[in-house]
Formats: sequence, C-alpha cells, structure tokens
Amino acid sequence: MENKTGGKTQLITEIEKVIPFQYTKSKFTYIEPFVGSGAILFWMINKFPNMEKAVINDINEDLINTYKIIASKPKELISILEILQNEYHLLDLKEIEKREYYYEKREIYNSRNTDKCTQAALFIFLNRTCFNGLYRVNKNNLYNVPTGIYKKPTICNSENILAVSNALQKVEILSGDYQKTIDFVNQNTLFYFDPPYKPLSKTSSFNSYAKDEFDDLEQIRLRDFCAKLNLMGHNWILSNSDVKGKDMNDNFFDDLYSEFNICRVDAKRSINANPDKRGKLSELLITNNHPENYIPTNDFIKKSFSAISDIVEKVNINKIKIDRTLFSFDNNVSEYVVERIVNSFDLSFWEPIAVDNNYYLRDGQHRLEAAKRMNLSYLDIAVLHKNYLIHCQK
Repeated sequence: MENKTGGKTQLITEIEKVIPFQYTKSKFTYIEPFVGSGAILFWMINKFPNMEKAVINDINEDLINTYKIIASKPKELISILEILQNEYHLLDLKEIEKREYYYEKREIYNSRNTDKCTQAALFIFLNRTCFNGLYRVNKNNLYNVPTGIYKKPTICNSENILAVSNALQKVEILSGDYQKTIDFVNQNTLFYFDPPYKPLSKTSSFNSYAKDEFDDLEQIRLRDFCAKLNLMGHNWILSNSDVKGKDMNDNFFDDLYSEFNICRVDAKRSINANPDKRGKLSELLITNNHPENYIPTNDFIKKSFSAISDIVEKVNINKIKIDRTLFSFDNNVSEYVVERIVNSFDLSFWEPIAVDNNYYLRDGQHRLEAAKRMNLSYLDIAVLHKNYLIHCQK
C-alpha cells in the first residue's frame, strides 16, 4: 500500500523506541484503528513474529475495500491493474491523452458503480498517477486530487501485492468508527493511533482524507477513548501534529494529554506548494506506557495473590533487599532459567516478586534477576501476609 500524506515510515525508528518490552517477546494483539497506508502495520508484522493477531480499521470504505480485495483476490486485482498500467504507459508521449485517461478513471471511481475488485484497482491506479500520491475527497466523498506528471509509473507491482496479501491473512479488516476496535482486545494488546492530524494552519489541513471532518471535538473524543483504554490496562501509542511547534502558545495537545507521556520527534514534510516550506518539523508521539522501564502485572494475576499477600504495589527495583538466610528454597540462581524468562517473556506469567514487610525478597529471585537483565527500574511486589510467612517457616 502507498503512504497517504503524513505517512509513518519515517517515524518507525521513534515508534520502535516507545514500544513496551513485553511486546518484543510475548504473544499479543496489535490494533490500528486509523490504518491509512499500513506502513506501521506491515513493519509490525515483519518486526514481531510473536504477534498473534492484528486488527485494522479505517473510516475510508474505499481504502478498506482495497485491503480486503488484496487479501482475498490478489490475482484478479493484478489482472485489472496490468490492463490499466499497459493502457497508461502506451500514452507515454501524449500528455493530453494521459490527463484525459486519468480524469476518465477518476470519474468512474467516483461513480462507485463498478465491482469491488475494479474499484480497488482504480483506487491504486489513482494513487500511483495523481499529484504527489495524495488521497483527498470533498464533502460528497468525491475524490478530487488532480493528475500528476509521470512518464511510466509502476501501477501494478504484482510481487508486492502478493506479499501484502500473504501478510494480511492474519489481519482482521474493519471499516467504520475506530471505537469499535475495543471489541477485539485481549489480555495483551497494543494500539497505534494515526488519526487525521490537527492542522498547523488554516491552509495546511488534509483532514479531507475522509468526507467527515476530524475537528477538535473529534480529537477530544479520541483522547477520551485512549483514557478508557488506559484504565482497562491496554498500551497505546498515538501520533499527531505538534501545534506547539508552530505556535508556542498553543497547548492543545499538551493540555489534552497532560496525564500521559508526550514526546516530540523530528519529521519531514515534502508536500507543499512552496518549496521553502518543505523540510523538518516536529510531531508528537504520545504514549500511556511507563517511561521508567516498568512492566505491570495484569489484574488477574494480582488478584490471585490476594490469599497470601496484603498488598501488590509498584516499587523501585533497588528497594528490594536480599538476605539468603530468609529463603525457604535452594538459593542458587540458574542462568538457564533467567535466560528463558528474558528470551521467552510472557506477560501472562509475569508475577509480582514476593517480599516481606521490610522488602526482603522471599520468592522470585529468577524474576528479579531477569528484570535487571531487561533494564527494568520498577517491579510489582507482593507483600506476604505475616501468617503466611510463619506457616512457611514451620
């Protein structure tokens, strides 16, 4: 798939930095409610073979139809694209006829009277031959990007289409409001949000990516959804424009996401009628994960400790003390066990470290050592009942 304006390929390095450790080892579900070009989706699929399932969504029904056709009918799609490519390339030196051909296909696309496979092929054709690869519609949902100036663009990349089709076999493809993706969460879920960006100026808006405007009220509704996910214990990463970089007094996102982690990263913008206005600017990466290197124990496991523990709490790893005479078990640390925990990390088996009231370690020395290898700064600890400790000493 081709990037829409503001594609995320250039931000992958920064996004990778804020992905919590548990998603590099344990099975998880990845959800992208504003999938767009799919740059992050396909990077995630390639980067994390431990990803059990992916769910994508977009309000743009034509885009989602294209994903579905690539997943289910790649060869039929390739056949139509090859025809479009051959016809377009035959007009190589006939610029007027190439323009007419483009606008003819754009009109057919906007009529939406073709079968779904042809509609998907036209979607790809227009993306490869329009101005700067933009996708923009008006309020009547009519695609209105003018033609680009290309000699022989690649319209049908059959190898790429087949590879994408293969990757999409483990992806659930949805179309509609992003909030319904909450129905697909499991115990270990990571969201990545790439919503329509808040414009940096009145003339810089590309929010017409869909017919419905994504205004400030929609940005607030998205924040509320992220806050809900946070309360449910799900991790998320969100990209957006840095309006403060344009106007130091504009605290819209700083106020909106004040309870979460806001990181400013460099990004490039190449689409502007004025070349002097192209170049670097900052964007936002907002997360609800823990920058202090902390992997929380899930609520189910916390509750399982209620019979033997007064409290489960997060503490600095350096607060845990060791007196091996207090151990009621063989106190040798097995390098094999530690490496197995680190290399085969599974959040569903990540239990709190057991300590007494004075924070002396009573159980979990392998998990403690593994946490140090994983560069964690904080751990969940279970403070054992006094009666339980007395019973263990008998």
